[in-house]
Amino acid sequence: MRTRRAVVIATAVSTVLLAYYAISWAQVTPVRERGTDFSASYVAALMLRSGDGAELYDQHAEHSRHLTLLPAGTVINLPFITPPTTALLALPLTVLDPGTAFRVWSLAELILLALAVWIAIRAGPWPSRLGRAPRAATFLIAVAAGGTYAFLLLGQIDGIASLGLAAAYVAWRTDRSAAAGFWLAIALAATKPHLAIGLGIWLIARRDWRELAGAAAGCALVAAVSLALVGPSGIAGFVSALSFAVGNTPGPSTLGLPGLVASWLGGGAIPMVIGIAGSLIALVGCGVLGARSRGRPGALEASLAGAAALSLVASPHLLPHDLVILAPAFAWCAARAAAAETGSWPGLVSIRVVAAWAVLGVLTLVDTGNAAPAPPGRLVPLGLIGIGIAALLLPASPTRAGNPARVALAQSGGGRGAGGSTA
Repeated sequence: MRTRRAVVIATAVSTVLLAYYAISWAQVTPVRERGTDFSASYVAALMLRSGDGAELYDQHAEHSRHLTLLPAGTVINLPFITPPTTALLALPLTVLDPGTAFRVWSLAELILLALAVWIAIRAGPWPSRLGRAPRAATFLIAVAAGGTYAFLLLGQIDGIASLGLAAAYVAWRTDRSAAAGFWLAIALAATKPHLAIGLGIWLIARRDWRELAGAAAGCALVAAVSLALVGPSGIAGFVSALSFAVGNTPGPSTLGLPGLVASWLGGGAIPMVIGIAGSLIALVGCGVLGARSRGRPGALEASLAGAAALSLVASPHLLPHDLVILAPAFAWCAARAAAAETGSWPGLVSIRVVAAWAVLGVLTLVDTGNAAPAPPGRLVPLGLIGIGIAALLLPASPTRAGNPARVALAQSGGGRGAGGSTA
């Protein structure tokens, strides 16, 4: 009865939220369709198709091309600042008009996000005594999070990054660490590399050369494809665009530690130094989590989720839609929590995990579109910091090195004499 009630509540709340997101998405105007975040990649893809890849980061050329898609007199400030591979991913949609391309792209990204959550749930250490209902409820809760609203309305690309994180988790669960490093690196390097610095430190701290080799291969592949697309001058333009992006987006509207500080203290050298110092501390936390998870398969879920949260909060350019990257992390943490419990679902540990995800979702919705100064300032960074601290405070699993696939099977109740840690 308790499980059924929890599933009904989770399904109802998630369905209402998703319905609201869908209605808002359906009401996006034709002008707005052509001026979403996706439209910058669409314009860049048009430039690739016409052979102007070297000018991809010429903001004047990009802006002029963008204006041709919009009504006369439209004012827009939407430079192309992502890796050249994002333009390549949008290239097939240039056969469609901008409005239709936006609709197809945003739906495809939502499907990728849902797929990421689904495979994370499938790979998670759920106890065999639980049926499908808790997994289905977890799926809906993950997809209906606050970040999905902006993610869908803006046609963002975070679905690919989320899928890469989920694929890496599956690879770790099945003792394929080289593949894990590859999927993690290629998905984030090709879309949002600035959000993955902490995850890179987490990988290094684990000191698994197979993971690092896989990550290096993924990064090298993205670099090679990017160089082929835009040439050396285009790569130089991308590097310049990174610094341009920081100045182009108001600091108080970003959701990382620099945005938190800027929302309270404004601009200037001192807030900048404080924000950078906070980001460095968050990156150190990623390293600690990575070192603690080395050789401890039972610590993977909390460690990777905490490092992902701290990696996001350390970024100077974190925005609400980027929070969907954590959706598969919530899914596998929910599975680990269920494995640590006895009795009906959800137990106390599961409730804590769901509550943390719900709070982060509410904070994300509150911060969406908000650039007002303090009080209360940005709220999402506080939620991400809380997730990172919670991961750091969890006791280390006593499970030492071994075959993670066998350990995971035992922990999920799928093997004989299952014991194993559920930390």
